[in-house]
Formats: sequence, structure tokens, C-alpha cells
Amino acid sequence: MAMKTNVFMLTVVCLLLPYEGMSQDSSKVPQKGSKVYVIGESKNEDAMKAIDRLIDELKDWAYWEVKPTKDEADFVLKADIKASKGMTLTSWGGTSYTLTAQIIDKGGNVLWESAQYKASPNGTNGFNAGNAVVKKFMRALKKKFK
Repeated sequence: MAMKTNVFMLTVVCLLLPYEGMSQDSSKVPQKGSKVYVIGESKNEDAMKAIDRLIDELKDWAYWEVKPTKDEADFVLKADIKASKGMTLTSWGGTSYTLTAQIIDKGGNVLWESAQYKASPNGTNGFNAGNAVVKKFMRALKKKFK
């Protein structure tokens, strides 16, 4: 019976070991007070306005210090915001947005990647989907980095 217990425990330990190395190292993600540079991927005017809104929200949150240049920052928050116009199931025209983001260290390593957030203009967001997608992202970011 002891042999079966030992084999079982060894199996459990061997199965869990790979997950130990995969756990997120909190020393590698930006801590409170870290310096972050925000970069937007899009050249679309609507998307660039949403990036400006994201920067304002990050400054208001004051968890990280937003820097104007990449050289001054400890990390880069790369935001990919896409804006699209037209009719969808959830909007009746106007501009809809999607947002995904990555946190990247100075070596170019991706330390964290967000889920994709979507927003379409409607009455609940004041028909401002750009602000709405940024607010969704910020809620998730604040939960992740406390």
C-alpha cells in the first residue's frame, strides 16, 4: 500500500512541476510605481484618440508612472486598438473598437497579454465606444495589478 501511495505522490509532483515554472513571476511584471511607456499600434485617427484616453486613464489611476519616452520607462504597454465603422449586431452605425494590450520588458519579452475587449456605440456608453473599450480594459487591468 505504501508503494502505491509513493507512486501516486511522485506522479502528482511530476505533473505539477511544469506548472511551477509557468507561474507568473511577480518580479517581472510592473509593480506599483514602475515607469511605463504607452505605445499605440494604429495610425487610425479614432484609435489614436482612444490611446490618448488610455494614457489619461493610466495617469489618473497613478499605479504606474506614465513616461513620455520609451527610454525613460521600465516597461512598455503596447496597445493595439482597432476602430471600425459600420452596422453590427450591437451597434447601429458609428465606430466600434477592439483593444488588446501587451506588457513588454526592455529586452522585448512579452510579460503579460490582455484578453480582447470590444465596444460598440450604444446608449449605455453614451455612444462613445472608444471610451467604453478603454474603461473595460482599465477595469481588467486594475483587477490584475493591485
